[in-house]
Amino acid sequence: MITVDLLGGIRKTVGFSTVNINVTNSSVNEILTFLEKEYDLKNKIKEGEIMIAINGVESSVLGGRGAKISSGDTITILSVLHGG
Repeated sequence: MITVDLLGGIRKTVGFSTVNINVTNSSVNEILTFLEKEYDLKNKIKEGEIMIAINGVESSVLGGRGAKISSGDTITILSVLHGG
């Protein structure tokens, strides 16, 4: 199982702070696609507006959207745009 922690505006959009996905291996892109389909987020998850971490490490240093994720990992998605 992969745990997805949602922070900021994306948490409000989905309506949950944590989503558990019952897969053993995946990628950041596959997880984002799953979330878009499962929670009707098409065009609501924009690459330049979120930060993604895998087990606390920013995903860009692990391969970006192609970064591999395994069962037991925690993915954190944080909306980085906000009003002022």
